[in-house]
Amino acid sequence: LEGTPPRAPLVTRGTSFTMSAMTTAAPAARLAANASRVTASSRTKRALAPRRVSRPFPPPDTIKGRNPVPLRAIGVEADAEELKAMLAATQTKVAAAAVGTSLADTAALLGSLTKDPEAEAKALAKAEAKKAADEAAAIEAAKPPLTYWEKVPHPPSRPPVTVTFHISMETNFGDHLCIVGGHDLLGDWVPAKGVEMDWVKGNDWKVSVALPAHSLLQYKYVIRSGWADDGTCTWQGGPDGLIATGAAHSSQVIQDRWVHGNWQADNPNVAAIPAAVLAHQAVKTPEVWEFSNKANTSYLPEWANDAVFYQIFPLGYFGAPTVNDQKSAVVPRLKQIREHYKHFQELGIDAVYFSPLFESGTHGYDTFDYFEIDRRLGDVKLFKQIVKELHEIGIKVVLDGVFNHTGKGHFAFRDLMKNGASDSEFANWYHVGVRRWDHEGWCDAKTGSSFSYDCWEGHPVLPRLNLAEPAVRNHIFDIAKFWLEEVGVDGWRLDVAHEIEPDFWREFRRVCDSVDKDCLLVGELIHGNYNDWCGHDRLHTGTNYQLSHATWHSLNEHNYEYFYNSLRRENNLFKGLNLVNFLGNHDVKRIASNLDTPAHYTHAMVALLLMKGIPCLYYGDEFGMEGTPDDGTDEHSGGDDAMRRPMPDCSAPNTWPQIGVSRLALNKKLIKIRKDHPVFAQAGSQDMENIKLVATEWPFEQITVVRETEDEVGVLVFNCADHEVNPWPEVQLPKGCIAKTGSKFVDLLAPTPETFLVNDGGKIYAGPCGPNSVKVLLFQKVKTKPPPLARKVPVIADPYSTPPTAPSGLGTATPVTPVANDPAYDPYATPPPAPKEVPAYDPYAAPPPAPAAAPAAAPALDDPYAA
Repeated sequence: LEGTPPRAPLVTRGTSFTMSAMTTAAPAARLAANASRVTASSRTKRALAPRRVSRPFPPPDTIKGRNPVPLRAIGVEADAEELKAMLAATQTKVAAAAVGTSLADTAALLGSLTKDPEAEAKALAKAEAKKAADEAAAIEAAKPPLTYWEKVPHPPSRPPVTVTFHISMETNFGDHLCIVGGHDLLGDWVPAKGVEMDWVKGNDWKVSVALPAHSLLQYKYVIRSGWADDGTCTWQGGPDGLIATGAAHSSQVIQDRWVHGNWQADNPNVAAIPAAVLAHQAVKTPEVWEFSNKANTSYLPEWANDAVFYQIFPLGYFGAPTVNDQKSAVVPRLKQIREHYKHFQELGIDAVYFSPLFESGTHGYDTFDYFEIDRRLGDVKLFKQIVKELHEIGIKVVLDGVFNHTGKGHFAFRDLMKNGASDSEFANWYHVGVRRWDHEGWCDAKTGSSFSYDCWEGHPVLPRLNLAEPAVRNHIFDIAKFWLEEVGVDGWRLDVAHEIEPDFWREFRRVCDSVDKDCLLVGELIHGNYNDWCGHDRLHTGTNYQLSHATWHSLNEHNYEYFYNSLRRENNLFKGLNLVNFLGNHDVKRIASNLDTPAHYTHAMVALLLMKGIPCLYYGDEFGMEGTPDDGTDEHSGGDDAMRRPMPDCSAPNTWPQIGVSRLALNKKLIKIRKDHPVFAQAGSQDMENIKLVATEWPFEQITVVRETEDEVGVLVFNCADHEVNPWPEVQLPKGCIAKTGSKFVDLLAPTPETFLVNDGGKIYAGPCGPNSVKVLLFQKVKTKPPPLARKVPVIADPYSTPPTAPSGLGTATPVTPVANDPAYDPYATPPPAPKEVPAYDPYAAPPPAPAAAPAAAPALDDPYAA
């Protein structure tokens, strides 16, 4: 305490203290008497004694149970009266200071003396940030969750000028033209990034691209052989092309000629083009766009992404007559489908696509009335009920819309045939002419002028609609809305969609979206670049005829090179599309009849169901039904009735093809694999660098496909050779693959479990492979087990505590008071039961069972001694 300034005399309760520097005994005696009175006075006012902040912790000798140690002696040079007055003044001051104080006030005072302003500011800022975050989280939680379509990213903005390039050039089979130029939108002079041109006919090619306005751009044509990024390219000769784009929202058409030969760089025509572009760029910096003329992404309704479709041709499926006489009564053949619901569920399909159902004359594509079900099948009321029933078992319904042409029995064409082109109000509904050679169809009208008319592929029974006529468009849009709104179907498959302008499908898409945003639009696409018809504002997807042909053709040729090149082409052109894959339909040979080697049926089905795309099974193909146009007998369908025979009885295997049982089991297994393992569905990658032709030269009879997700790796191993392959070249896994050295793959198709190890370098030896065999290998990441649930420890009641109050209805509680000193009392003994005649409440006894008539049982009481 040295160096500490003098303090006021201390007043203590029950603590003696000594005075120093006293000269006489009498004053000392009086001082002692005064001190006694002061001490007594302090006891009477102990409620006012303050809790001093500076009060030291008592030294060890003052701990309870020991003799107190006197405080430090205080030197006093005043007489007793002065000391008394001084002590009284100090006591009054302390008492006044103590008024209104509390422990909280003292703590606050102490905090104010010890607080750190900088730390306090940080804490305040942290608290405010947390409050703001909590408020933002609360606002976000209050918002409704985003829908599937709200999560779909918007497409990038499109450059404002559309330029269409035309050129005529003879090419070899497997070659294609592309346009490359000095801008990212034209591939920046890299052929693999150039914009592919569409074949029109003969040697004619064209492509439409979006370019910036008021720009000067170089370009050139290139012939690419195959679809490999490093494949052979043949550049157009002569100077580069030069395009000066116009104002925004304008369009231009360029008709070019192919120039042969290599012109030297010092040629003035060759040198002038880049010089002009550089001069233009010196004044105006080239614009950068996120848009791509090459990339195109189309998002499907969520339900369709991983759906397995099943096509039914109703008139054949249900065995209806091939001709509709328009007089017979309605025959509800559609109701037979109810006998097949179980088959659909066991097979594992997600959607049924019905080929034409509307009132027609023969095969369904010559529509008479778009608002009625064909009388050979039923009526709208019956079909609406079937749609409802299919929805109840989780199956969507898609209808076939034939909007390119009608039958001659359609009301508009009947009026045209009756009144002639000059007098019919529906003359503009079709493409008509006054001369026989204007169009392929000819009609001698009953009255008025006769006329020629355009018809689909030269078939007079299929007059082609004029979709540029507003009344025709509105008629079709009303049809689409009727079946979506009134009947509840889930989408449309649109016949010969590639023969209808994309702008029509844009408007059709808007109409369907206005009724049901989840309505799926599938176009029948055969030729051309599917990107013209599919996109975010057009059709969702299309039928992949090109891959379908490559699948069975490669197997028949024992050459997977065609299949591989088709996959490469699809990867280049349609990477952003999820196309509908199929092996058979109502217009082509059934897959069982199309394959030269029956064992290749497994190869085809594995490719259909376990590779990228939306698989669509044609009814009966799951059993191995056969049929080719050469076997047909119906004159109205051109022999296609052989692929449209009645569906076998799903519950009677003896009516199936001989091999039907095993093939049905195979398809059930493959669909289950697809649904159980996302790596074999849309979630799995399918990059060309992970698809390998095993051989280095013809014949290419083996191919491997590696697909990946975050949790799974799938490997498809195909051998279409008629002989065993042993040794088999190792399958190389991609870099960064989750399957490491020592990981095990399992063959899901093997009749008995068979595993394959990953060797050093990420390689799998998948052999030996038997003749015409397929392996489906799967690796799954080991999932971390969730921690075990915390074991609930029973709470043991304290036998010495007061028992709870008895619940109402269980009698009067009788408190049990433990007597610890009573030797007869055992707190752990089982309490005696309450007397039968007295319904006393026993807290340790089991509650009585609830009366049978009581609405609810009495609450159960915990047994404190139960395990």
